[in-house]
Formats: sequence, C-alpha cells, structure tokens
Amino acid sequence: MASRLLPCCLTIGLLLAPLLQAQESQWQELAQIKAGTKVQVVERSLKSTSGRFVRVSETDVTLKVENNEVVVPKSQVYRVSISGKNRKRNTLIGLAAGAAAGAGLGAAANQVVGDARVIPGMALSFGALGAGIGALVPAAKTVYRAELPRPASPKEQSRHE
Repeated sequence: MASRLLPCCLTIGLLLAPLLQAQESQWQELAQIKAGTKVQVVERSLKSTSGRFVRVSETDVTLKVENNEVVVPKSQVYRVSISGKNRKRNTLIGLAAGAAAGAGLGAAANQVVGDARVIPGMALSFGALGAGIGALVPAAKTVYRAELPRPASPKEQSRHE
C-alpha cells in the first residue's frame, strides 16, 4: 500500500508545483507585453479600464487611456487581458470541428437511412453551428489573474473573535 502511495504523492506534487509559482510569474509576464498593445485591466472592485499598455513595475501597471496615463496598483489588479486577433482562427476551428462531426454523424445516419445526401447536409449544418460557436469564443488572452483571497471558514472566524 505504501509503495503505491509514494509515486502518487510525487506525481501530485510535480503537478501542483507550477501552480504554486504561477502567481508571481504571471505578473512578471506582463513585462513581455509590447508598449502600445491594447489591454484591459479589471480591478478587484470589477472596474474595467481599457487602453494601451505603457509599462509594468513590481508595484503597478500603467495604461494610456485617451491622452491620460492611468496607473493601477498591483494590489488592486484582478485580471489583465490583451486583445487578440483570434476570432477568425476560432471561427475556422469551430467550422472544421463542426464539419468533421457532422460528416461522421452523417455517415452513421447514411447507414440507417441509405441516402448519401445526408452526409454533406449534416457536415454543412454542423460546420455552420461550429463556426458560430467558434466566433463566440472570446478572442482576448488573459495574461495575469490574481488569486482571490479565500473566505475564512466559520471555525477560523470564531478563533478571531
């Protein structure tokens, strides 16, 4: 039993290690954003500010909104996203996946009804559906997401009172 437990614990530890380091490394990844890139900063109060990236430091991130520089302290930042140009790519992926699924289902339906016209019909229908779903997938990429504090359990609250 113990011989099985050790590899399991090691595997879990190896999988969780990057997650434990992710918080600070994500903030450092903001330095990779090029000046002038369109970004959206969502604060912990859920106030959203969109503008052009100017710079990031250990303590804050600076955006240019219209002609003003807006500085948001790191402690207030909940999420930073960059605007992506991936909507077209997402649409094409959805189209291909939907068409493939439709063709497969059409081939199966062809075995039942014996009409080969059902294959392109289902491929077209499912392709259109997949393209629509792909177009709805957000094109923005989240570069940083702060870890929200976990609410205290009733047991922890009673200790502090």
